[in-house]
Amino acid sequence: MLSGRHPPAPFVKFLILTASYGEGHNTAARNIREAILSESPAAEVCIADLYSITNPRFNRWIQRGYSLAINRLTALWKVVFLTLSREGVVEIMIPFLDSLKRELGKEINAFRPDVIISTYPIYSFLVDKLRRKLVEPQTPFVTVVTDSTIINSAWYRCCSDAFTVADTATQEALCAGGVSPSKIHVLGFPVSPAFEQVSPLPISSSPPWKILFLPSARVSHSSHIAELLLQLPNTHLTVLSGKLPKVASAIRNRQYERKGRLEIIGWTDQIPRLLASHHLFIGKAGGAFIQEAIAAQCPIIVSHLVPGQEEGNIRLIEGAGVGALASGPPDHVRDIVAGAFANNAALWRAWKTNIATISHPSASRDTARFLLDMAARKSGQFAANGSTNREPTTTN
Repeated sequence: MLSGRHPPAPFVKFLILTASYGEGHNTAARNIREAILSESPAAEVCIADLYSITNPRFNRWIQRGYSLAINRLTALWKVVFLTLSREGVVEIMIPFLDSLKRELGKEINAFRPDVIISTYPIYSFLVDKLRRKLVEPQTPFVTVVTDSTIINSAWYRCCSDAFTVADTATQEALCAGGVSPSKIHVLGFPVSPAFEQVSPLPISSSPPWKILFLPSARVSHSSHIAELLLQLPNTHLTVLSGKLPKVASAIRNRQYERKGRLEIIGWTDQIPRLLASHHLFIGKAGGAFIQEAIAAQCPIIVSHLVPGQEEGNIRLIEGAGVGALASGPPDHVRDIVAGAFANNAALWRAWKTNIATISHPSASRDTARFLLDMAARKSGQFAANGSTNREPTTTN
């Protein structure tokens, strides 16, 4: 049972390890930090992307290659994904990550965290190699699995003291992979604590049907989807163009803004409010956005996906009955949206009912409480052994 708000604990420290390969890892790390500090303001939380620290130039090339693979070479990426899931493949790569391992050891020994958390799977292999050389080798290590349902075995092939997962389907996947059920904790995907403050649209909602669209970088494809959606009756389209100015320009040229049926938004920090106030989310099957839509109880239509880890999100969406896959030609997206709102939105209302049963907007807070309880148990062990509190250290 998780406890309530934790009292100030000035020497409780958490090191969260992440990597900028897909937004889900960083999103989870930031949200966990925010929730920990909300629960225990005096705690110290350090987020470290050691890939960027050890070799920033090479890391930028890897990030570009990853982006190219998941957006344009999807078949190749699936081969890579499946290869990394094979036992022994990541293990062979570890000797080539010596600089990363050294930096991780320095970070842990300098910061001396009470709990180490990883939102990226490779770190578990490095921590396992380092533990005998650490100042405190028994520091608890927790893996926060940011994928759902279909899980690359790299997440769990190496030892972790605990795993937090988004749902029971992911729990079952880890159990099937040989992880002890006692180590797996179903706490939800750590979405922003702001999702606890928003009010989802009620199931009794009526037109105009508000659609939140996250386009892909394919300009023609995305603008065609937008045009077809705006041709549907009683629809209003909000486009999150983000860092895609060419896509925004192509959609804006449709001139639906003049009719009050189109809004284009660039950068925004209002994702929880936007998802909660729209009837549908249409976009990529990325783990973070899918979980955020679920937290806001906004049914989902997936317009494009990356083979491999994102296939698990499709299985989650379709298995829970909270949306549909509509990859392929743009008219496929239009037809599924039209069907969702047909017959007084019977299908949409079914999705809406189902999504409320799996929504977990407090996941970050629950994760934070779990981690704080783990730190408290460790402190209790130190006290029982006669250890004294450590002096706080500083970190950049």
